[in-house]
Amino acid sequence: MIGVGHFLLLVGLLVGVHEAGHFLASLACGVRVREIGLGLPPRLGRIGTWRGTTFTFNVLPLGGFILPEGEFDRSQVRGFAAATARRRATILAAGPAANLLLAYLLFALAFALGAPDQVRIVGVDPDSPAEQSGLRAGDVVTRVDGRVVRTAEELRTIVKSSLDQPLRLAIERDGQERLLTLTPRLGWSADGQAAGFESTGEIVRYAPGAALVRASQQIIGLARAVPGVPGTPENAEARLVGIVGMKRIADRALHNSLDWGRPFPVLFVAASLSLALGVTNLLPLPGLDGGRLMLLSPELWFRLRLSDRLERRLNAAGVIGLLGLMVLLAIRDLADPLL
Repeated sequence: MIGVGHFLLLVGLLVGVHEAGHFLASLACGVRVREIGLGLPPRLGRIGTWRGTTFTFNVLPLGGFILPEGEFDRSQVRGFAAATARRRATILAAGPAANLLLAYLLFALAFALGAPDQVRIVGVDPDSPAEQSGLRAGDVVTRVDGRVVRTAEELRTIVKSSLDQPLRLAIERDGQERLLTLTPRLGWSADGQAAGFESTGEIVRYAPGAALVRASQQIIGLARAVPGVPGTPENAEARLVGIVGMKRIADRALHNSLDWGRPFPVLFVAASLSLALGVTNLLPLPGLDGGRLMLLSPELWFRLRLSDRLERRLNAAGVIGLLGLMVLLAIRDLADPLL
């Protein structure tokens, strides 16, 4: 039950921030909002009413919605459809922007409170390639061949893929940076080790300014892990997940946080999901904010506007398609679990 409660809180946070972005932008642009819902109908109950807007919670925890006045009716004076194209675009973009901002702040908080972001050598075997290179217990490995290394697993992967190839290690020892050359090789030990050292990840707490910088680096790193993005490694993989996959990821993060006694895993996953929600909603697909922005583009650039009826039908078709995709993703997550 703890996992279920944690997941519902996480989804509520991500969806709530998204809809809050739309809501605040609507208020700033003079557009009335009739209802904001957490989850999808049918309605379970009302949370309350503020400035003419009803806040509700609904049965299906698959997202949320905002229902502006006159969404597809230009006759409503303070409705969405009657607003200028720029104001409508601002309202549509505000939801994804809120999720992107939340992701950035959560990443920064995670790094400020402490992240496993440093690799320390805890043991070096006698007569090993590591000892011959000058590596010592207590050294902190910061870069390998100019590439920043932040986890022990990442360092081990590089070593295993570089047999008989010299690696240039940048280490910190006694507050000073040094450069060492390590050549991993098999056959020097009975157990088949390639380098002869043991390493572990260490928690690093960043100052507020450094945490913001580190958060930016993390977002860029995640973007480069998506196939097709410039700078992405050839072996990078990405996979869409549905509500079932998200639940499993959240459960693993909660388990790790409880095991470590630190909030980093929960904060990191919350930030990653918020980032994914923001980026996904900007995709130019009908039913998503990005799709509606795409339909707005002829009006923004050429003053050519679609009819309200056509826009309503395209949006409805997109929503139906997205719900179908969510069902398919849930089925795949059950049949082929990500974790």
